[in-house]
Amino acid sequence: MGIHHIYCRATASGIDNLLSITDAMTWLCGNEDLIHVDRTTSYHGSEINLVTAKLSKNKDIKSMIERLTKEDLSEIASNLEKRIDQDNTLHFRICLNSMIGEKIKFVDAEERSVKCNIKIESYPGQNSLDNISKILGL
Repeated sequence: MGIHHIYCRATASGIDNLLSITDAMTWLCGNEDLIHVDRTTSYHGSEINLVTAKLSKNKDIKSMIERLTKEDLSEIASNLEKRIDQDNTLHFRICLNSMIGEKIKFVDAEERSVKCNIKIESYPGQNSLDNISKILGL
């Protein structure tokens, strides 16, 4: 497929509705078994929940990519070079509140978000920008 894996993570405090967040992550990933919740405490003792998902099977990756609309893909494409790091990983954030409503809206770091990383399969002599453009249909 051209993607090694997709990793998504969200942070929920003790007062957040954890069930809503895990349901939203399940909707995004398409498989409840991929969602992991790690409960911990902050330095000051308040509860923190780390909700993560790692998609490594092609059918799970394809399911998530298909949730992205043409408008979403064009937003990613508009600044694709800035979103890919030296390790061939594409970074973007999805608004947590919109995802709870089963909609995808890309946001910056200022808003509550789900951080997503797509590890692009790229070998010597290949261009990771070209590879991810083909995969996303850009």
